Amino acid sequence: MLKVASDPTQDTGVWIRASEDKDHEDEWEKVYGNYDAAVDNPTSTFYKELSERYPEAKIILTVRSVESWYNSMCKTVFKENRLQVPDDCPEHIKKMTDMIRKVTLQGYWKDGPDREPNKEELCKMFNDRIEEVKRVIPPERLLIMELGEGWERLCKFLGKEIPDEPYFWANDSNDFFLNQTKALEELKIAEKKMAART
Repeated sequence: MLKVASDPTQDTGVWIRASEDKDHEDEWEKVYGNYDAAVDNPTSTFYKELSERYPEAKIILTVRSVESWYNSMCKTVFKENRLQVPDDCPEHIKKMTDMIRKVTLQGYWKDGPDREPNKEELCKMFNDRIEEVKRVIPPERLLIMELGEGWERLCKFLGKEIPDEPYFWANDSNDFFLNQTKALEELKIAEKKMAART
């Protein structure tokens, strides 16, 4: 998500179109062709389509307690979704926000995002999604990890050496808004550079 937010050349419409039309192979290559890996939304929203498009790809599903997930979402994504996008915000951020609301948050609220999230429904969605991934992705392509589990199983699954450094930890609820601010700053710099070229 951070890359999508900070890069004004990203076509956020790809994911909106993908949510409306499943025959999307050519556009997937435009988005993912230059990358070896992708994490977070909007990628995770389309894990089924992408696993079919890239049949050699390995899928890593990180899991946590449903209670900690719900609390984290309430502090971050759900809270941010209620904010109005300022008029002076870069156009790319406006488009990204539109994409998030139409695609990655689709289904979180039955009565619209202005209503309070229904904890029971959301926790059921969370658990159902985990079970769905287990059903859809063949076991040999799927690694299920607890958040913060460490390098060993991850590196073995990917066929990589264990790095001589601490296991990374990113995008927790404390870092969420810091990352959003960083992405916005990077985007403003990128837009100035692009404007200077024209």
